Amino acid sequence: MLACLGDKQLNGSVTNTRLAVRKHRGGKQGQEYPFQLRMVEAPEKDEDGDPITTMVIDWQPAGSAGDQAQPEPDPWTQCRRQDQRTAVLRLKRALEAVLAENGAELPIPPDGQVMRMADQKLVRDAFYACTPTDGTPKQKSEFRRKRFNRALDWAEDRRLLAVHEIGDVTFLRFNRPDPKRDDEEEPES
Repeated sequence: MLACLGDKQLNGSVTNTRLAVRKHRGGKQGQEYPFQLRMVEAPEKDEDGDPITTMVIDWQPAGSAGDQAQPEPDPWTQCRRQDQRTAVLRLKRALEAVLAENGAELPIPPDGQVMRMADQKLVRDAFYACTPTDGTPKQKSEFRRKRFNRALDWAEDRRLLAVHEIGDVTFLRFNRPDPKRDDEEEPES
């Protein structure tokens, strides 16, 4: 059994195309053969005089640049809903901006590694400032608060950022997800 695999982007394009051997009686399974599609034009035209085109496969060497050059997907863009993805990316940009302008080098409690952190209030203010909405002032405030909290919860749940309370101030910092830890803590079904 053969399978054509690829990574579908949000815009609909497919990258990292490859032919995979799913089942092979008496042989090795799991081999992948990268390829790219190329449009070609037939020498003759159709009845209206328009060109006739089709796609052909250009096989790539295993481990070719086309196969390897795909960057890792940004974990901040992994939300399924567009409104949530927008809020999460807005949170990321707000945190980046506050870290750059007003970040503080603080140890992770208790007595841990020193990391650059940002006051959550400043990040919230930056998030609110770039979140458009309609309605009364109370409705606007409630809408922005919910968006911020949902984006913060989503990012914290996926270990993209960490929250620390130091004294009376809540700080946010970027965090790298630890895939090994994720596997260990995944609930059984």
